[in-house]
Parts: sequence; C-alpha cells; structure tokens
Amino acid sequence: MIFSTFHLGLANQFSPQVALDVTIPSFDPDGRVSWTLKAEEVIPMEKSIYFVKKPNLKMVSKANQLSNATSDAGTFDLRNSTASGDTLLKVAGDGYTAEGNDWAWRKETENGLHQLSFGAKAYVSFKSEIDPVLPVKRKRPDTPDKKVVNVGNTFAVADLIELVTLEKGGYLFVLDGNVSVKGESLEIFCLKMEVMVENEHNQSKMNFGRITEVVASGSVKMKQVGRVCQADKIKLDTIAGHGLLFGNAIVEDEEWGIVFGEKIELEKSTGRARVIGTDEKRPRLELPNLGKINLPGLRKP
Repeated sequence: MIFSTFHLGLANQFSPQVALDVTIPSFDPDGRVSWTLKAEEVIPMEKSIYFVKKPNLKMVSKANQLSNATSDAGTFDLRNSTASGDTLLKVAGDGYTAEGNDWAWRKETENGLHQLSFGAKAYVSFKSEIDPVLPVKRKRPDTPDKKVVNVGNTFAVADLIELVTLEKGGYLFVLDGNVSVKGESLEIFCLKMEVMVENEHNQSKMNFGRITEVVASGSVKMKQVGRVCQADKIKLDTIAGHGLLFGNAIVEDEEWGIVFGEKIELEKSTGRARVIGTDEKRPRLELPNLGKINLPGLRKP
C-alpha cells in the first residue's frame, strides 16, 4: 500500500499537532484509490494512530463499488488501514444502509475488502426484498384489513452485524445473535444469518443490489402469509427459486397441513415441498381436513 501524506486545509494556530479540514487518500499497489478519509479535525496519538473528529470515510472496491461511512469520532491507524469507535457509525452503499455503535473497520480481510462490524444497536436495511421460495399467498377476502406500513425493502437487526465488500463484486453480510429480518412478504428469525447481495453496475435498476442468497441457522423460523417454515438451518437461493430446510424441518401450511422431515426442499416454480427423511426419522404429513386438501396430483374420492 502506498501511504499518502496529509492534505491540510487549515492548521490549528493554538496546537501545531492538530490539523483541521483534512483529506487523506490511500492507494492500492496499482495506483487506484482504495479509500479516502475526510475529517474536521485530526489529532496525532502515537506512530500512525490518530484521533479523528467527524470522520467521513469513502471506501472503494476493486469492482468500483462505493460505500461511505460517517461518525462523530473514531481512532484511525492510517498506515494499517484500520479504525474503531464507540459512537454511532452510519454507512451507505449500493443497495444498503447500515448503522451501529462499537464499530470497527479493516481494509483487508480474508473474504474481501473494507470489513465493517457493529457491536451494539446494529441494523441494516436492504433496498431489495428476500424473494420467498414458495409462492406468496393472497389475503383471503374475509380476512379483516390491517394497517400495513409499506417499507419497500428488507430491514434486519442483530446483536452483531458485519459486512464485507467482495472482490468479485457484491457484499456479504453476517448477522449474529437474536437476528430478526422483516420484509413486505417474508419474516425470518434465527440466531445467525449470512446474506449475499449482488452488486454489478451493468445490471438493470430492477435487479441492482438484490439479495441473492440467505443462509440462516439456529432455531430458524421463516414466516409468510398462510405458511410457517422451521428448521435448524435454512438456505434460500432467490435467483433459482430454491430453498433447503435442514434438521428438524417443518413446513406448516394453513390449507394443506404440516409436513415433517430431516430435510425439506422448496421449489418456487411449482410450489412443491419435497420431504426427505432418514431411517431413524421418516417423513410425516399431518392433514387438517382431507376434504379441503388441494395438493398437486391428488384426486379426491
């Protein structure tokens, strides 16, 4: 990494060690800007470590994805491209916004670049929906109307949220502890979740920043209108329209009943739920009312 020098707008006349209106760019080995830090005030602490007031950090990936983070204050190690702080950090990127306290930033990680983590009051809002892998049911005509807030995106909270900009493009979000994810047509509750967000600039606006994969684990409950899915682990491929439920899997449908199995495969195109058992735990189906059942291929007597 080529470490840049300070570009000072105005020196503090009372303390020559304090710099005001600072812009600090950093470049990768190819000479491209990797990040740029702007700040109202920078105070040296030790070696390359500085206390920064009102930092504004612009992060650039190899795929030219941009994210911008702002806070009231933070401690930056400029030579090693790391930072941390206990005040609220707000981040805005292509397809998402996030914020939280007790934050940390690291330019380089094993999975990609610009890892950001939040350890308190963390949430993330995605500009796309998690598409259900089973068809969304319409509300029954006799169902009383309820006031619904149209959020137009997916909102997630957790004890800890971490995001990484992937080198190949897109983002990986890791949510850990008391995870709650809510969208317009789907809700998921679990202990841990990984969310993949696609982000390529040659996409159409409709698909830009869309959620492509979700892996939830730990007492997972997934709810949509008229249907509840539960399992130890659920994996959703929203592009292919497939879902997999692993371990103590249950799909409960208000119309056709409840299925149990060690593994359940969901398919959006057909609306089918394929149940797979083991020698110790065979698949099981509970029918609420055989006269009202409506499964593909089932003939009524």
